[in-house]
Amino acid sequence: MRSSYLIPALFAGLLGLTACGDSKETPTAAAPASAPAIPAPTLAELPEPYSGASLENGKAVFAKCRNCHGLVAAEGHKVGPNLHGVFERGTAAAPKFKYSPALVAYAEESWTPELVDRWLANPKTFVPGNGMFFNGIDKPEDRRDVIAYLLIETRK
Repeated sequence: MRSSYLIPALFAGLLGLTACGDSKETPTAAAPASAPAIPAPTLAELPEPYSGASLENGKAVFAKCRNCHGLVAAEGHKVGPNLHGVFERGTAAAPKFKYSPALVAYAEESWTPELVDRWLANPKTFVPGNGMFFNGIDKPEDRRDVIAYLLIETRK
């Protein structure tokens, strides 16, 4: 009687093993990517001045950026690169995104909050010749709020 349970269990185990190994299939674009190396902080864990930001305002200001930039890795690139993990990579370094030659020539090891602030103030003058069609965010508090929002959301 006990052996009758053993055979189906062995068969199920062998079927499971057929899914392992050297697969030649490529993952689908919708497959979730791994999380950034740094976990998403809370607002209180962010350094000043970002810990005093309004995440609600940051989300609202970022809404005008959503047409060109996604925050979730599985969204992929849009007109602009996906921003998931942006603070853990260098400038012009999102995999499989074609950057303008001007931005490729502007090489920084990583996007820091201060660098993003300068970029968001006026992308056209920060890196002349880049391909981003955006005039910038005038109010420093709006940039602070967007950066705080990005520091959290791009690490989820």
